[in-house]
Amino acid sequence: MNRQLKVGHMLFTVSVKDGLATWAVRPSEAVENKHTKVLFSGIVTEEMGEELLKLSWVIRHAEDVAKGKIDE
Repeated sequence: MNRQLKVGHMLFTVSVKDGLATWAVRPSEAVENKHTKVLFSGIVTEEMGEELLKLSWVIRHAEDVAKGKIDE
């Protein structure tokens, strides 16, 4: 498995090979330039999915506060 997801100015790649799941972050221009260096990478750890869901909630909350939809 090899999946890529663009988030803002970042390109996340998640891969699974030989039973090992890994992730990497590169600048989003890496979509056009396959030679862009990886900024961060690592092994997918237990609970990482849950932690990223929490981050997603925090980002959505910040967007709503910034738009004046809700108070802090």
